[in-house]
Amino acid sequence: MKKNLILIIFCFMFVFSGCSKADNNVNVNAPDKISTVDEAKIKQNFSASEKSNNVNGMRYNINLEQFSQKYNEMLKEMGNIDMINGRGWKKKGGIKTDSNGVKIQYYYYDDDKINFTATVETETDKIMNIGLGTTMSNFVSIKDDRNYSDIVLMKSGVMAASACGYAIDQVNILQDIFYRTTFENTSEIWYEGNVFCLSTSEDKGNSERSTMLFRVFPISDELKGKWKIIEYENYIASLPADNVINK
Repeated sequence: MKKNLILIIFCFMFVFSGCSKADNNVNVNAPDKISTVDEAKIKQNFSASEKSNNVNGMRYNINLEQFSQKYNEMLKEMGNIDMINGRGWKKKGGIKTDSNGVKIQYYYYDDDKINFTATVETETDKIMNIGLGTTMSNFVSIKDDRNYSDIVLMKSGVMAASACGYAIDQVNILQDIFYRTTFENTSEIWYEGNVFCLSTSEDKGNSERSTMLFRVFPISDELKGKWKIIEYENYIASLPADNVINK
């Protein structure tokens, strides 16, 4: 189903914070199947993340090359051939130190209208967070008679499944989470140990070049309590029935 929705623009930062807002009308397909409360209780491979001394208290238990392999395998199963090269990641800047003293390296990957970003612990070579970004003009464009936003949301779901340890039949729910961070009154949702969020950067000189970044990262239970991010199951349960089940 298609909805005319308002995209809330938040200023993009690598660490998320509130900023100024602007409105853009876009027309985007909802996922093929909107989650019910019961369907939100899918099973995750919890060994996909592990404790860390980094600022989030957790990290994913894979490196960029392993992530790329999982991402490609899942896309292939879905009949999509837009593969990425596990060795095609490039460093962005030098080694940084987070507020807990853990050394990190930023990476990016350019992939035809879509850019991936990642933060990696230099000592373990494991992923701290990973994101998929595009420009606003690309997001609202049409490709092969299909809204490009649908492609971005689908690939964001595959990205999250690959990092978080979900199976291919669970991509749709993860896509739904990103969909809701984009078109509903929340930019951050917690789900089974992971934060799903949308960050944007507004280009005041050319709004079409404004950027969007869908990110996912694991956090400790302690941070979950401090940040008070809305939980996906609670969010779904609070919605009207016609916004939960796709009729």
